[in-house]
Amino acid sequence: MRFGFTKVLPVPYFIQPDPTWCQSTVLKMMATYIENKVLMASCGGADREIKDIWTDINTGTARPERIRNSLGNMKWWLQRHYPMLKFSYTEINRENVALELLIKLINGGFHVLTSVSHAGTHGHIILVVGYENYLPMMSSESFNLVIHEPYARFDPSLKHRIFGKHRFDGAQSVKSGGEAGPGSFDRIPITSASRRRPGDVSYGTYRFISCTR
Repeated sequence: MRFGFTKVLPVPYFIQPDPTWCQSTVLKMMATYIENKVLMASCGGADREIKDIWTDINTGTARPERIRNSLGNMKWWLQRHYPMLKFSYTEINRENVALELLIKLINGGFHVLTSVSHAGTHGHIILVVGYENYLPMMSSESFNLVIHEPYARFDPSLKHRIFGKHRFDGAQSVKSGGEAGPGSFDRIPITSASRRRPGDVSYGTYRFISCTR
């Protein structure tokens, strides 16, 4: 039986064209949604190609942090393109606190960039775009987060490496300006949105970049 509250934002989906471009692909999704559904105006971010966003945050001379795949650089990229919005980086060690923050942000109309790790990768970026079967102050076995996984379907067991090989299965362009692929509007348990790789010094931590007005 399915019950509870459900909310899923109409965030356009893109398939990451290169195995290392999850972060720039998610930023492309965020930018397209912000311009098309929030601000209703072009600000230059959504027009950037995924490969060029990767360059902006990883090798661009204006980036504030020198290391690659820096969450600080991702937040900087978003804030630079959308100064009228507020972007925040948050680390949370308690699952219930992370869950309530995600619900609040989604209810406010904004997606959440999420940094995860698991047995197949030391680091990966996904985008939380909704939730289903949420019951306030109660546990529900049918509760799931709804995510865009740029590297194809996200396995809740977090134990395999092959899912990326199928990320273009059934891929096609859609009228919303994004793409359709096996990683769009995927469902995962809340635990899978945290750092899960054995030996990860941040094991169990939730890392979010979120947006508010």
